[in-house]
Order: sequence, then C-alpha cells, then structure tokens
Amino acid sequence: MGTILFASDLDNTLLFSHRHRQPGDRCVELLNGAEQGFFTQRTLDLLPQVVQRVQLLPVTTRSIEQYRRIQWPEETVPRWALTANGAVLLRDGVMDRDWYAQSREMVRAYQGELRRVLRFLSNRPEPSTVRSVEGMYVYAACPGPAEAERCRLGWDAGSPIRAVVSGRKVYFFPPGVDKGTALCRAAERFGPERVIAAGDSVIDVPMLRRADLALLPGPELLPLLPGARVCGPGQRFPDFVLETVLRQAAPGDT
Repeated sequence: MGTILFASDLDNTLLFSHRHRQPGDRCVELLNGAEQGFFTQRTLDLLPQVVQRVQLLPVTTRSIEQYRRIQWPEETVPRWALTANGAVLLRDGVMDRDWYAQSREMVRAYQGELRRVLRFLSNRPEPSTVRSVEGMYVYAACPGPAEAERCRLGWDAGSPIRAVVSGRKVYFFPPGVDKGTALCRAAERFGPERVIAAGDSVIDVPMLRRADLALLPGPELLPLLPGARVCGPGQRFPDFVLETVLRQAAPGDT
C-alpha cells in the first residue's frame, strides 16, 4: 500500500459541537470557558492508529485562531493543517509563509470585490456576525439557514466572488479559495499515491471530487459525488470515516 493523504473537514466531520454531544464524548475545544467541540470515544480510540498509517491533513474554513483552539489528544496532533478554506497551511501550528504568499497572490485581483462584500453585508438585515478570515474570504453568520439563503440570493450573481450557504452561515469565496484547489496544492507538495477525503457540506465538494475516495455522512450530496461512500444508518460519521480510512490503509485493501 502506497502513501495515503487523508484530507478531512473538521466541523461535523471529525469534530462536532455541543448540540450533537452524546454520552461518552470528550470535549476537545473550549470557547470563552464553555465546552464547544467534541470527539467521540471511538474517534479518540482510532486517531492514534490513523496518524501512524496515513498522513492526516485537516482542511477547514476555520481561522488560524479557531483551529488552534482544538486540543488534539497526545501523539495525534496533525503536523500539517489547512485553514481559511485551504488558503493557509500550518506546519506544527505555524503558518507556512510561502503557501500564504501564493494564496495572497491568487486573491490579489479580488480584494476590491471582497471589500464590496463587506459593504453589502453591512446593509443587509440578516447577518448577526460578519468576519473576514485571514484576508482570504468573508462569512456572515445568520440566525438560521433561511436567513443565510436570503442573504446569498441578495448578492450579485455576476460577481467573481461565489456565495455559498452552509447551515446558518453564508460564505463569500474568491476564485482559488476552495478546498479542491487546496487539495491539489497539498497533493503536489506531499506527493501521496492515494487521497481519501471526508466532508459533510457543499463547501467540501470541490475537495471530495478530487479525492480517490470520498466519504459522506448521508446521501444528500450523492448527486454531486456519485462514487462516494456513505455512512450507514445508526453509525456516527467520525467513526465511519476513521474506520474506513484504516481499512483502506490495510495491505491489500482498496
């Protein structure tokens, strides 16, 4: 079996919020002193095996600060991570300056449009929070998915900045700031023989499409990813993901 790069979304894929907590889950993230993020016990059991057999690469829309809040179990901390939807590469928690410089060059032509997004959002009634993430993209948190969708529909459809709704947030991404582009850049950097990717939302689709094997929590995205494997009923998605990765890493498995 050749080297495997395991590119994984975090929130609602490996990690989940207190709203989905079940007995036995362990808190691995605090926000202002409150328990925020959790791993399942099965995830905690499997992670040490996973990081020994494949290269784990978290790929997340989180900012650097948000990513650093995660308290990975000892000996499972990923050496590399992609934050800001792939625009920032961290090595041992420190920004890779060359990667970031390349990302800045990719979005240089769209800085005016990103400022226009901020002006647009300042005049909308839906957002409760608006953030620019590492100068790479903008998101607006809304009270719910319906408000986020209304906000998306109000944006200029002719703009090169793409508006994407995931849950109660609407994200505004310039060209090149997507997980598919990030995965291609990472594959060029690390040279794996195979890529496995896991994710749960439309933001993950570009990454999942470029993987040799894509893993999904349910059938909702299957029309966009007809070859993906789907978590079965009654199984928690993080556990399904890690168990599948370990089977794929076993000699002779495919």
